[in-house]
Amino acid sequence: MDHPAVLEQPIPQPELPSPAAGLRVLFLVDGMEAITAGGTERQLLQLVALARRCGAAPQICILRETRWLTAELAGCPVRHYDIEHVKSLRGVQQIADLVRWMRSQRFHLLLPILADASLIGPILGKLAGIPVVVGVRRNLDLFNRPLSVPEKLLLRLSNRLLNEVQVNSQAVAAHVQRFERIPARKLVTVYNGIDLDAMRAPRSLGEPIRHQLNLAENQLLIGNLSGLRAVKRLDVFLEAAAIILRNRPSLRFVVVGEGDQRPVVEQQIHALGLADAVTLAGAQLDVRPWLAAMDIAVLCSDAEGFSNSILECMAAGLPIVATDVGGNREALADAGILIPPGDPHALAEALWRTASPRERLQRGAAALRAVQRFDLRRAEAQISALYAKYAAWARGSSSQFGSGSNPAPYAPIDSTAGSPLPGGNDPDGHARRSSPPEQCA
Repeated sequence: MDHPAVLEQPIPQPELPSPAAGLRVLFLVDGMEAITAGGTERQLLQLVALARRCGAAPQICILRETRWLTAELAGCPVRHYDIEHVKSLRGVQQIADLVRWMRSQRFHLLLPILADASLIGPILGKLAGIPVVVGVRRNLDLFNRPLSVPEKLLLRLSNRLLNEVQVNSQAVAAHVQRFERIPARKLVTVYNGIDLDAMRAPRSLGEPIRHQLNLAENQLLIGNLSGLRAVKRLDVFLEAAAIILRNRPSLRFVVVGEGDQRPVVEQQIHALGLADAVTLAGAQLDVRPWLAAMDIAVLCSDAEGFSNSILECMAAGLPIVATDVGGNREALADAGILIPPGDPHALAEALWRTASPRERLQRGAAALRAVQRFDLRRAEAQISALYAKYAAWARGSSSQFGSGSNPAPYAPIDSTAGSPLPGGNDPDGHARRSSPPEQCA
């Protein structure tokens, strides 16, 4: 299939507010598998890059493992710990060392990301005298497990210390309000951004992949860009493949990603007799050739915050079938087909509908139009406005967050140091405040 050309209309460029030059930002993160493991890892690096372009000075602190993340790869200083259990003497000593280090760096803004960082990060940030702490929620279920009573109390305390919480979809916002009891006034939606120019995937880029898979020119390839994890429901993808192959045996399927469920997926492929029809491509640093080789994209997860994979497939001009979970509906709008989670028959039926040439062309063109809303330049404009707001909060908060031992109030590093940041509205349309709001109730 010839994918529709990327739209050539210029994207309106929002006027950027003054950058938060010199704002010292700490991203506190749990352990992460690898840069190819999933969207969170790539999103962290994107957030660091956006912070730098806004004039901030970011650093990353990793609570455990993740030695693959170097300063060279991250584009900023990276500090590693190996904190596994805070109840042990060694764990307490490491936590104390972490707080001392955080205090010595005189950070103005802390953003805890992922479960454990969100559980203890706000408390450590306040002990270290960091004036502004902003939570980050990028998944519908932050912990993926039931919390113990002490953990629930700890999370409640940490959430009370947050000045604001960034969410990446309205679905996540609703979940956070319902289950974490964080009020709507504390939430700001920051959609994932995607570099549309960098993600161009012309058909010619995928020809070597199609040749490698022995695909004929008109043979359809249905792809799934997902980590091999239980929540991604590759079992549903494979069952749907088995169903549709009964009537269309020429179809081929590929999964691009890696994870701990690989042995289970391989066993199911063998049990369903799909060895000749399904390819596990593994983790890929550059997914564009694989996207260019595909004709239809599938995401059949049980849960999503806001899927980076969907944005990448949309940017490649692919028709998409996705489960109606999390932010998928917000991303696709009318550009894709949404199905219930956990239903291989519904997925097979949607794929059958999408397989016609006319349907693929129409859906692919609609995906390209819809993804313009998530252009990285728009995300940069919003992040820049948020950092300007956080800088104003930090600059006016010294009396509220302690005295002499705390970090110095933020001041821009330029000739206008000490002058107020420009006025106007924040990304939600509210008047920009010069001091932090009360902490979460």
